Amino acid sequence: MDLSIILMIIGIVLIVLSFFFKNSAKKVEQDVEELSISIFQETNNLKRRLKIVEEELLLEPEFQIKSPATKNPTLHNPKVQQVMQAVQQAAQVKKSESIPNNPKPIHDIIISQVLELNKQGLSIADISIRSNLTEEQVQQVIANGGR
Repeated sequence: MDLSIILMIIGIVLIVLSFFFKNSAKKVEQDVEELSISIFQETNNLKRRLKIVEEELLLEPEFQIKSPATKNPTLHNPKVQQVMQAVQQAAQVKKSESIPNNPKPIHDIIISQVLELNKQGLSIADISIRSNLTEEQVQQVIANGGR
């Protein structure tokens, strides 16, 4: 008789405890769901940022040299001025060079970017600036349709 009473009391205690554990299980489920949503949002943000960085890397800024009129005291040295002039001349020659006889092949990503920018209605000059290609290369890519 005593054993049956003890078993009944243990059963009732376990039933009461099960109600408390169900609430904590629901809380854990909600926490996991919130965590998965936040991870999903962060992943999307990272993908968007990565896409922006990739687009920026395709557009290389032009190399520019500061004029000798800056207030740097080392520029008053004649040797430094000669070197600066040589660098400026080399940069001007590089800019004024035409397309070589054997141009480098254009990467598929840049071709698709040029075609997409053309579909968006940008001018050839704008596409040339954004894709770091010459206007002739852009016209060639558009004429060939990416082939």
